[in-house]
Amino acid sequence: MTARADASAVAIERACERLVCEFAERVDAQDFAGLRELFAADARFARPTDPDNLIHGVDNIVNSYLARPRARITQHLCCNVRINARPPDRASGSCRVLLYTADADQPETPGKGRKATASQLIGVFEDQFVLTSHGWRFAERRGRLVMHT
Repeated sequence: MTARADASAVAIERACERLVCEFAERVDAQDFAGLRELFAADARFARPTDPDNLIHGVDNIVNSYLARPRARITQHLCCNVRINARPPDRASGSCRVLLYTADADQPETPGKGRKATASQLIGVFEDQFVLTSHGWRFAERRGRLVMHT
């Protein structure tokens, strides 16, 4: 592989890794409308808690998040992000996710925040990325759970 091809692959990997992190940030901030900027128009998505239910289209993906209970607070910790560039316009990848949740109706403890629910979930996302006219986007994001407390 040439130096130019290496640089291109690294740029693709970094752009896709950024999508993975941005997804977690937007979901945790409850910026569900902002998910439109992360998915291709015809994207497919399966939540880790419902891996057999494939949601088709960015509007349906966003609407599935808008239907969530507003009092549900989440914190997604993403790690082991691996991206495989397939220049010029495709990439695939995966990441591990540790999910903590809390109820916004619970009071915050000074210096500690809200008490997390007793259940934590560990899951995996398997991702397909595509280069669009707006930059790199998720073409498909399929989650599944691996462990729980």
